[in-house]
Amino acid sequence: MKIILCFGEVLWDIYPDRIEIGGAPFNVCYRLNSFGINVKLISSIGNDDLGLKVLEFFKKNNLHTDFISIDKENKTGQVKIKLESGEPKYKIINNVAWDYIPSRKEYYNSKKIDYFIYGSLATRNNKSFETLKRLINFSKFKILDLNIRQNYYNKEKLDYLIKSADFLKINLDELMLLKDLFNIQDLETENIAQIIFLNFNLKYICITNGSVNSFIFDGNNFIYNESLNVESIDNVGAGDNFLASFINEYFIKKKSLKFSLKIASIYGAITTTKEGAIPLINSREIDSFL
Repeated sequence: MKIILCFGEVLWDIYPDRIEIGGAPFNVCYRLNSFGINVKLISSIGNDDLGLKVLEFFKKNNLHTDFISIDKENKTGQVKIKLESGEPKYKIINNVAWDYIPSRKEYYNSKKIDYFIYGSLATRNNKSFETLKRLINFSKFKILDLNIRQNYYNKEKLDYLIKSADFLKINLDELMLLKDLFNIQDLETENIAQIIFLNFNLKYICITNGSVNSFIFDGNNFIYNESLNVESIDNVGAGDNFLASFINEYFIKKKSLKFSLKIASIYGAITTTKEGAIPLINSREIDSFL
C-alpha cells in the first residue's frame, strides 16, 4: 500500500454566515480519502472547542487522526473569508497551532513516504518549516501546491520548496509572482512555465486558471484542458479538489496525463458551483462533463 501524507494547515473557514472546516492540505486529504485512498494529514490543532470539532469531523468522516497533534499553548487555526463575486478574500489568523507542527518519530517509519503533498503557507513559522524539511527528505515523490496567501512567503523559502518538489501546481497569478520574484524575462505563459520547470529541475509543472485553459508540462509536451463553463458561487477549495482528483487519476489509477487533467478540471469547476471547500461531488456530475 502506498504511503501518502499531506502536510500543513487544518483550520476553520469563518464566513459571514457560516463556519466550514478547511485548509488546503486538509482539503486535498479529504478528497483523496473520499476516493478510498489511504492518506493521512500531518497538522496541529489547539486544545480548544474548535480543535475538538476538528477531531469530531475526522472521526465522523473516517479520516485518520493519529498524525494530528494537540497544541496546549496555541489555538486552532481560523481564516476569515469574504466572497466577492465568488472570489475569496482571506484574513488568516497568526500564531495558531498549525504554525507549530512538531516533528514526531511516528512520521518516519522503515518505508519512505511514496507521495508527500505540501504547500507554502505552513512554512510561515520556522517550527512547522523545520518539520516540513525533515519530511521532504524522507519522501520519494514531492507534490507542491504553492497556495501563496497574503504576504506569507519569501524568496528564500519558495526557492527551497520548489527545488524540493517533483510536481509543482500553481495558478496563473502565482506563475506571474514567480516570474517577477526570480527575474524571468519572458512574457509567454508556456515559456515562463518551461523556464521554471528547467531552473528548478521539476518532473511536472501544472498551471491552473479557471477562466482559460489549464495545462501541464512534463518536460516533453504541453497538455491542455479547456476551461469549463459553470456558474461559480464559491471558489474556495477549487484548486485543492483539482489536485486531489489529479493525483488519484494519474498517480494512483495510472490514467493518461490528458485524461487526468480533464477529470481534475471537472472536479475543480464543480467545486466552485457549491458552498464550501469540500462539497459532495457524485459520479453523475463528473460524467455530465465527459
